[in-house]
Amino acid sequence: MRKILFILVMILSVSSVFAQKSKVTGAQNYLISGKLDKAKEAIDEGIQNEKCVDYPKAYLIKGKVYQGIFESPLPAYKNLERNPLDIAYAAYLKALELDQKGKMLKPVKIQMTNMIPDFTNEAVNCYNNKDYAGALSAFEKVLEIESMDLFKDNPVVDTAVIFNAGMAAQKAENFEKAIKYYKQSIDYNYGGAKTYAYLSKVLKANDNEKEAVEYIHKGFELFPNDSDMLVELINYYMFGGEPQKAADYLDKAIALDPNNASFYSAKGQLYDKMGELENAVAMYKKSIELDPGKFIPRYNLAIIEANKVSKHHKEVNEIMDAKKYNEALKVVYSEYEKVIPYFESALEVNPGEKNSLMILKEIYFKLRNQKELYLEKYNEVKAQLDSME
Repeated sequence: MRKILFILVMILSVSSVFAQKSKVTGAQNYLISGKLDKAKEAIDEGIQNEKCVDYPKAYLIKGKVYQGIFESPLPAYKNLERNPLDIAYAAYLKALELDQKGKMLKPVKIQMTNMIPDFTNEAVNCYNNKDYAGALSAFEKVLEIESMDLFKDNPVVDTAVIFNAGMAAQKAENFEKAIKYYKQSIDYNYGGAKTYAYLSKVLKANDNEKEAVEYIHKGFELFPNDSDMLVELINYYMFGGEPQKAADYLDKAIALDPNNASFYSAKGQLYDKMGELENAVAMYKKSIELDPGKFIPRYNLAIIEANKVSKHHKEVNEIMDAKKYNEALKVVYSEYEKVIPYFESALEVNPGEKNSLMILKEIYFKLRNQKELYLEKYNEVKAQLDSME
């Protein structure tokens, strides 16, 4: 009797295992016929049973189903899972982990090979949608796959993915990883001057200014005629308290690219900072001539003109003689009128810019008793500013 009961238990156990493995087979059949919703339902149910926990093929099928969901062009299937590719990747790794007989190596390698473009596309989509952490994760998955033992017979160094991982990490403000991937890109001579420029930025952002400067100069030595390196050097010296060095590099940049409006604008800011206002005005005007749509040179030019009048106004306020004061004040008012078009010009390319509006409001207020028009304009600008609060 005990022997009969034992046989019955064995039969029931085998039957249970077969039932669960049939779910896996069913998922595979649904997958072949393109019914991804049914395939997902079957594999999710089958793989949960303890009898399939150590069944490598179940994880291979699960990976294929979830990879199919990612690759499907149909929204109904694509929306079955939020992160199907990550689930598929984990399933393939589990299949390899459980595989004792080497049966999974070939099928998993085929699927992993297809995952490289899948994760690359995922990375690009995330990057374009400004999900930079997601893009970094996807690029890293590509690198992980390419470094697996499965591909050791044909090793690949995907320099473009390494560089793009650095860019995604930089955008995600994961500076440690950005530094890691940019340095790898440099080791593989990928990206040229741009890699040195970006690396110097993330090193500085990561509070490693000394190394950042080293890479700026190293990049400039290797690529002396590259605008990216010049811009980094210019910015470093411009904001680092050495304007003359910045000016020297700007001159080189202008010589290389004489039609680049940004270089003239930057040169104007340098002259502005050094108090050489006539030279600053000339540079700002040249920048506007080359690119009429640039806001910064227009605004900075307006500020220079406004400051001149403001300084004159203060001098006039020191005049004690009433008659001379009134005569001088008329001149100041006419000078303020000449400043207005500069700020209006800045607002033409950047409508609603708050600083320009605030300065115009002050000028209109000063001129409100000179012409009725300026009182009207003052009220208009005031209302516009009030609506921004």
